[in-house]
Amino acid sequence: MDIVRDITSLGGLAATHELLARGWTGYGLSYLVRHGIAIRVRQGWYALPGTDPTLLEAWRVGGRLTCVSGARALGLWAPADSTLHINVPPHDARMRRPGDSRVRLRASDDVRIHWRSAHSGSRYLVSPEDCLLDLAVCQPLEFILALADSALREGLTTSGRLQKVMREMTAEARAVLQHVDRRSESLPESVLRARLIAARIRFRVQVEIGADRVDFLLGERLVIEVDGKEFHADDRWFERDRARDARLSALGYRVLRFSYTQVVYRWSEVEAAIRAALLRGDHL
Repeated sequence: MDIVRDITSLGGLAATHELLARGWTGYGLSYLVRHGIAIRVRQGWYALPGTDPTLLEAWRVGGRLTCVSGARALGLWAPADSTLHINVPPHDARMRRPGDSRVRLRASDDVRIHWRSAHSGSRYLVSPEDCLLDLAVCQPLEFILALADSALREGLTTSGRLQKVMREMTAEARAVLQHVDRRSESLPESVLRARLIAARIRFRVQVEIGADRVDFLLGERLVIEVDGKEFHADDRWFERDRARDARLSALGYRVLRFSYTQVVYRWSEVEAAIRAALLRGDHL
C-alpha cells in the first residue's frame, strides 16, 4: 500500500472510510500521522505533508476555498485580502478554527463563510465560476470583472460557462460582466476598465501605436498605461516604460501612467487626472 498514491488519487484529501476501503487500518493511519507521513487535517480526514497550508486551513474550518482566497489559489487575479474566504453548504455545522480543528470557529477569527452550495470544484477549492458567484456578493463589482477576465485569459473558464453563471447574479453584476475581455493583462487593467465604463468615459483597449501596444486609448491621442504589479521595483521595467512613454510622446500622444495602488485603492485621484486631461483636450 502507498499512502501518497492513495491520498493523491482521492484529490489530495482522503476520508477515513475511503482509506479503510483501500486496506488501511485505524492503527496504520495513526502510525502515519505520528511519524509525519500523513496529516490529520480534522477528525476523519487526511492529507499529505507539503499541502498548501491555506488549503488545509479551509478544510479544517469545514469548507473549500472560494471568493478572493479561491481565486488566488487558482492563480487568478484578486484584490489583497487577509481574510480566509470559505464556501460551506447551507446548514452545515461544526465550523472549526483554521489553525486548530479541535476549537470552534470564533467571531474574532479572520474567516468569511460563504453559505452556498457550490456547483463544482475539487475537494479543497470551488470552481472559478463558484469563486465568481461568491465574490459577487462580497467584493466591489470591478473585482468581479478582474476575476472573470483572468479566468478566461488562463483558459479556466469559457464565455459559455460565464454566461450560465451570470444568470445567478444581480443585474448590476451581470451588467459589469458583459464587458469581460480576455485581452486584459492585469488586475488593475480590469479594474480601470470597469471604472471607466461606470464613469461613462469612452476608450479602446490594447491599441497598436507604431511599435507599441498601449493599455487604453481615449479619443485619438490620450494614452493610459497601468503598472501591472502592486510592487513595480525592477529597474529594467522602469526604464522600459519610460522609453515607451518617450516614443509615444514623440508621435504626438499624451501619456498618463498610473500605478497598481493608484488604480485599485486611490481611484478618485486617477479619475480626476483623466477628466482634467479630457477637459484640456489631450485626447483630440
